[in-house]
Amino acid sequence: MDKTSLQLLDFLGKYVTEHKKALIDEVLSRRTRHLTFVLEDIYQSQNASAVVRTCDCFGIQDLHIIEDKHSFELNPRVVHGASKWINICSYQDKENNAAVCFDSLRENGYKIIATSPEKGCISLHDVDMTEPVALVFGTEITGISEFTKSEADELVTIPMYGFSESLNISVSAAICANILIEKLFRSEVNWGLTENEKNEIKLSWYRAIVGRSEILEKQFLKSVNHS
Repeated sequence: MDKTSLQLLDFLGKYVTEHKKALIDEVLSRRTRHLTFVLEDIYQSQNASAVVRTCDCFGIQDLHIIEDKHSFELNPRVVHGASKWINICSYQDKENNAAVCFDSLRENGYKIIATSPEKGCISLHDVDMTEPVALVFGTEITGISEFTKSEADELVTIPMYGFSESLNISVSAAICANILIEKLFRSEVNWGLTENEKNEIKLSWYRAIVGRSEILEKQFLKSVNHS
């Protein structure tokens, strides 16, 4: 984060109450990029929006959206503003957006693990969280694509004991987030954000909660450029 951005962070911080600052710092202390979620071609907006809320609730900072066949749309009645608090990365400009997404994640050190109800998959409880993990969820009806199945480093399943073979994607995401985040927090893995990442996210959150932040930022940058 450059000097001007740090100055802007301090400037906007003057318009944030001490209570909110303390809450933001507390939330950031539990945010992680060691675990990230990937949604592949989810076509029901309420399901995708519920996953956005799940990511925020469990401290998962980044959500990746693959849009090969279906466009991603937020459902305001479901998301309840949670999209302000996480980073949503969309892949929609290429012929095979899943490949672009996975290549980008692997370049950043992630292991690709895809969810599947099939037999022979590893149990969610046995996922190794030593390396950063990108967990992929497929469409509501057909699940992950054949491409994702072939590209994934591992396939994982949620243990179930009834007649039904699958869960709603929003339920699956919540279960996976709860189990894997708790596993991560209990581990010796350095899962937290860097100070620079915290400052970058804090600046985006200040922009979201400070009234007229765009106008204030323009005024601040103008004063910096003329000083």
